[in-house]
Amino acid sequence: MTAARSFAGRLALTLALMAALPAHAESRFALSVGHNVGLAADEPLRWAERDAERMDALFGQLGGVPEDRRILLRGEDPASVRLALARVRGRIEEARRLGERTLLFFFYSGHGDASALHLGGQTLPLAELRRLLADVPATVSVAVLDSCHSGAVVSGRVKGLSSAPAFDVSFVRQVGPEGRVFITSAGAHEVAQESDNLQGSYFTHHLLSGLRGAADVDGDSRVSLAEAYRHVYHRTLVGSHGSTAAVQHPELSSQLAGEGDLFLTALERSQARLELPPAVGDSVVLVEERTLQVMAEVEPRPDAPVQVALPAGRYRVQVRRGAQVLFGRVYLPWGERQRLQPESLEVRTLALHQRKGALMGSNDWRLQAGLGVGRAATPIGGWGPQAGLFRAVEEPGQLGPSFVGGVTLGVTRAFTQQLRLDQVELGAWSGVGVAGALGRVWTGAHAGVGVLGLFQRAKSLDSARRQLIDLPDTRLRAGAGAAVFAALSAELPLGARAGLFARLGGHVALTRQDGELRLSPVPTLLLGSTWGH
Repeated sequence: MTAARSFAGRLALTLALMAALPAHAESRFALSVGHNVGLAADEPLRWAERDAERMDALFGQLGGVPEDRRILLRGEDPASVRLALARVRGRIEEARRLGERTLLFFFYSGHGDASALHLGGQTLPLAELRRLLADVPATVSVAVLDSCHSGAVVSGRVKGLSSAPAFDVSFVRQVGPEGRVFITSAGAHEVAQESDNLQGSYFTHHLLSGLRGAADVDGDSRVSLAEAYRHVYHRTLVGSHGSTAAVQHPELSSQLAGEGDLFLTALERSQARLELPPAVGDSVVLVEERTLQVMAEVEPRPDAPVQVALPAGRYRVQVRRGAQVLFGRVYLPWGERQRLQPESLEVRTLALHQRKGALMGSNDWRLQAGLGVGRAATPIGGWGPQAGLFRAVEEPGQLGPSFVGGVTLGVTRAFTQQLRLDQVELGAWSGVGVAGALGRVWTGAHAGVGVLGLFQRAKSLDSARRQLIDLPDTRLRAGAGAAVFAALSAELPLGARAGLFARLGGHVALTRQDGELRLSPVPTLLLGSTWGH
């Protein structure tokens, strides 16, 4: 019986691993290129390089592309693109000699027109790009261009140079058992647009959402090429129609030999997954808590749950349901799958939040409570327990301004040859600084000012002798002062709102005691928990 259970367990593990592998277990490679600057006449973009960065990360997280087989180019010139394609070609030739199937993802986001890509004042002709991609002997190549023409639209920023026909994709060809796929973000005479609200282009936003699970129509935890294209075509068409003055129609040209689907991503590879219940709403937007990056936009299905593959961490959830918006937070631990609980979401009215992601843009505030150790603000010194309660207000984003205020309470004890000095120090603080995400950890650096109240009890160590000469053995006194402080803090999330934090810092206190001004350094260390709003 034990042997049978062991065999069954090994079989289940093997099947799970096989399910997480892409079809035919290709050796996969990816080259992602982004450039915010085109030619002199092009309006600079904001998010093209960020789109390339996000696509590169997704290839690694869900696409089965190891880090040593991914190349990310941001703000590079055409010569760097040529060199990168040459490197990829060499790696793929080596893999083919070993008899491996190979798959190449090529992604570009930036300026371009009907004849060339525009990279930092230089051009890469499309004819040359066609030849370079054709020279790569990959079993399957999937090339995606998110770029087209210039001009202003209502709420999107046009990506490209001039009003010209969209990229000609007729060069896509079939070579024996090999295949080529080419996807463009807009059709002929259309513009591709980016959005400041999404921090990226409409097309790439919906492509990423689809590859994270929004396009997994059959629920097999894999997203095929056909599923991804159907999703990005529909969502880009609807999104550009509803948000801008210009409608864009993505285009695909595909000639693949052989049978079976081409799977682009496998959701089992993700760090964490969020399950959206059937009919939870009309649409669900998932936003990374600290950076306010829109990670996925999903249309829940009426009769089946939807799995969304995401990096572990905190997320804000915005669910649109008719005239209502439901807002909340979820925490996705590493390696776990969570189910969204609609009853935990807060209902708000849509009229106040028409813009997509508007609920995500308000300032964050958090309470931090901790215990630790610190030094006394007196020349004698002495160490003892410290307690602190702070409120931090921050603008969400990668790095931004932060404001902090709070109170501290410390109790210390120090000794001299004649005295034992017990001290209580109460402080009130206010400061400014910067805060931002460092991986999964939220870090901050602050400086500011404060006011102090000091209460001391000095007791003689020779009480008996002082009593003999009728002198008191205890003396009480109080003082006040001001201080400047500096502190570093780090927070590790443990839930949708809660986390652990550490605060290392100190202040320099200027106090007045017995008519004298005294300057004292006071280091402190606090460990505790946070609760965010």
